[in-house]
Amino acid sequence: MQLGNPQVPAWLEEGLGGLEQFIVRATQRYSLRAVDIDQPALVIPLHGTKLFTEGGATAEVGVGHYLMLHRALRGTVQNVPGQGDYRAACIPLPWRVIGLARSLLDAHSVPPSPGPNHSHGPLDILYPELRQLLAVLHDEHADEAALDHALLGVLLALHRAGDSQFRLAQDLSVAARIRLLVAGAPQRDWCSADFEAHLHMSGATLRRRLADEDTSLRTVLCDARLHHGLALLQTTRRPLRAIAAACGYRSLPSFCRQFAARFGVEPLAIGGVD
Repeated sequence: MQLGNPQVPAWLEEGLGGLEQFIVRATQRYSLRAVDIDQPALVIPLHGTKLFTEGGATAEVGVGHYLMLHRALRGTVQNVPGQGDYRAACIPLPWRVIGLARSLLDAHSVPPSPGPNHSHGPLDILYPELRQLLAVLHDEHADEAALDHALLGVLLALHRAGDSQFRLAQDLSVAARIRLLVAGAPQRDWCSADFEAHLHMSGATLRRRLADEDTSLRTVLCDARLHHGLALLQTTRRPLRAIAAACGYRSLPSFCRQFAARFGVEPLAIGGVD
């Protein structure tokens, strides 16, 4: 269902616009297939429309509404410019904050019945909490505890509005946990021993767990680097060669070929400069 297209308040657009690390941009429509999202996130379109498809359900979300991704999931993403470009803020919700919200809410209310992995609704229900979050994000002296507190406020506001499927989010797969680790240092020469130490499991157990998930360490490492490249293409205007290098690729053609095979679109269709 197509949602309306009211204006975003100036304080919100300006506040989010100053946080380039969260802003996804597009000058032309494109579609990305099988995008892995390894932690919950709140998406706020500022210009244009976001389409997200997962589990047979499609959300079409325009300006003045939010898209909430409640769990780690894989979906098809389309970013559609309106008049001008497409811009949206994508605010990650760390698992530690999801855990805090779950513990607090479970002590005071019954968890929701299982529902869709993603949802959407009117953005104005979150205005007070988003004001607080922006204040923290723009405060250079704010610490991680203050940020967690502000993000927790957003989750509690979603709960009050009846949108709390995040409370049912399940433990991450091993592949997702590896992707999150690699995202922090995609250029690093990762090896199995690194993940064995981080995940507290033997090499044999790591290989078996990944095989149970129908994947391998080599595949997950490649996938993590390509997802990092996707993030850089969407949020920066860095040269394509620099983006490939930041993802651990020495060969630009190899990066472009693997990216197109993975997401179904050429890197330059998304962003970057040749």
